[in-house]
Amino acid sequence: MDHQPVLCSLPGKNPRVCAYVADDGEVKRTRTYFRAEGKELFYWTEMTFDGIQYCATLPIADSNVKGVDYYIWTINDGFESKRTRTYTISIVPEVPCEYPVFDDDTERTSKLEVNATSAKQGNTLEDFSKKGVVKYVPVTPRRD
Repeated sequence: MDHQPVLCSLPGKNPRVCAYVADDGEVKRTRTYFRAEGKELFYWTEMTFDGIQYCATLPIADSNVKGVDYYIWTINDGFESKRTRTYTISIVPEVPCEYPVFDDDTERTSKLEVNATSAKQGNTLEDFSKKGVVKYVPVTPRRD
């Protein structure tokens, strides 16, 4: 996996995260896990292959969120998984953000699917705008 960390994005924009992922076998899944900076629990979204690399568009961070922590995870057809370390995308105005990374493709930004990682996250996305999120998948507690 080869990934250039996203250092910053702009308020009110959807950050975009991409990575080159290759394997001797077949890449089965590639996901971006993300959360508001400093929060305990991550959400995740599938990364899609664009012909060269895998990319994910993240939801817009709420105005009180100054950073988005994220990492990329992948698994191959032999069930071997790899992940990057956790990075933080600073959400700052243009002046301090020399090279902001965001997605302005309305086709992608209007069809976001976000998945929770814990039942504690409830039935709604927290710390991020619901704009463009067409599906939120909460974790259903197991019944014993």
